[in-house]
Amino acid sequence: MYFTLAVSGPDAAACAELTRRACAADLRALPVPGPGRVAWRAPNGRAALLVWGTGAPPGYVSRSAAGTIRVSDEAGGAVSVATGVCRVDPVYLARAGRAVVLSDRASWAAAVTGKLSSPDPLLYAGVLGPGYPLGAVTPFAGVRALAPGASGRAVAGVFTEERRPPLTEPGVGGAAGAARTAAALVEAVTPLRDAGRPVELSLTGGKDSRLIAAALAVAKVPTRARTYGFADHPDVLVAAQVARELGLEHEVAEPKTSASGSGDAAAVQEVDVLARLRAGVLVADGMLSAFENVGRPDPDPSEAAIAIGGHGGELLRGGYAKLIPGSAARRAAASAEMFRRLTMRRVPLLRARGRGSYLATLAPWVAAVGARPARALDDFYLVNRAGRWSAAARQAYAIRSVLAQPFFDDQVVRAARAVPLAERLDDRLVRGAIRSLHAPLADLPLAADKWKCPPPVEPVVGGAAPGGRGRFDWRRAYGDEVAAFLRDYVLGAGELFSIVSRPAAEKLLRLPHTDPTTVWALATLAALRSGDWLNARDPEGQTFAIPVPAA
Repeated sequence: MYFTLAVSGPDAAACAELTRRACAADLRALPVPGPGRVAWRAPNGRAALLVWGTGAPPGYVSRSAAGTIRVSDEAGGAVSVATGVCRVDPVYLARAGRAVVLSDRASWAAAVTGKLSSPDPLLYAGVLGPGYPLGAVTPFAGVRALAPGASGRAVAGVFTEERRPPLTEPGVGGAAGAARTAAALVEAVTPLRDAGRPVELSLTGGKDSRLIAAALAVAKVPTRARTYGFADHPDVLVAAQVARELGLEHEVAEPKTSASGSGDAAAVQEVDVLARLRAGVLVADGMLSAFENVGRPDPDPSEAAIAIGGHGGELLRGGYAKLIPGSAARRAAASAEMFRRLTMRRVPLLRARGRGSYLATLAPWVAAVGARPARALDDFYLVNRAGRWSAAARQAYAIRSVLAQPFFDDQVVRAARAVPLAERLDDRLVRGAIRSLHAPLADLPLAADKWKCPPPVEPVVGGAAPGGRGRFDWRRAYGDEVAAFLRDYVLGAGELFSIVSRPAAEKLLRLPHTDPTTVWALATLAALRSGDWLNARDPEGQTFAIPVPAA
């Protein structure tokens, strides 16, 4: 895994100074071993390209132009960048005097331009609210994410940015729209055929991973399917049917359990909570809560594999709009309330100034939801959740493995967004795409859901995991000992309260915790704001033994 950073300066001296800073950046601020090294310099010395890490990732490269940073000797050393329509491979921009820095890692750009300790309160609002940054926000004031579907060019420290054509072409629906989307998925996964090893498919009993499985089969990509769960779980049962139908090798990975010798099946889960908080900031570039499974820095590269699954399938099903049930009138009435709960539920945790700034950034979306509810929720999902949560999660995952996410491919997104929203909301697009690739898959049951479009298929029944095994989530049920640690950790981060209201935080942190998701978000922000995240490689953590309820 490696990161890229480009410098464009008004003169050779300015470029040389920023290049020196990039090579000497704090090793603790990036999640893979450094330092940075110069890969290219412009002949006139006014631009440079640097890399941090251990070379190019093997295997898969998307057909989209997502996240590209390129350089050329023409025009005295030009730097060009582009982002995909989902922005899952981001590009960040920062300025230092009359020079610009462009990078695919926000923390590296912040370190080079002296902004690593400059917080942006809008990031805190996003992580506490929907759980990810909104718009162009990063943890570092003065470092911003380029817009989705954008391209830019830097010459002699002057950066110009352009947006590409709109990403929707409404009206290509029905069988033609489904076939077009399916064909785009097949094209997106076809490069995996030449990866030199089978891809590891995470296959569940749902809609999205079976669509990816069908696309892989049509593209003749060597594939090993794996399902996580106990043998009689609905996901495992249905995934096995899908694998048999497509002729895929299928493996079931059962959850590991540990029991005491007393015969009561009591078990504990050992969790280093402090290490998780620190690593969450470092690995996810400060943009996700440690509630998410973002992993650890410096993984063993020998364990890398090409992973693929149904990540991002919501884009084919209307994003957040799919969460509003019922008729069009019902959706219109409920959309504003859902948007309010999604984005403003934890606004009281912010101090007054940050609260006002955050609400101002939401105003255009509030107006859009009022004018065209379903479409606005769909757009909000694409621009923010798919483009910000998925970007951070993708980078975190890609540190330890090659991740292929064909649902985020530019052509797949454009084909799906061309289909009328109504056909996405009622599953006609997904079901039609599956039928166009391998019709029998559309008639197999779903593990825990129903097709919204006729003919209905009943979910599998009678296959629940015995005694609810595997359903315990320690992140939500961590007990009073961990709760007390998280409370003390947050309240001990004095720097946090320049942005967060201390009385509101104290109220949230009263034991027992009733909103653990927000507690995790607040504790992650405490690690970020205090600078404790820079200790992510410190072996001194805080481990707890969390009891797992017996089956």
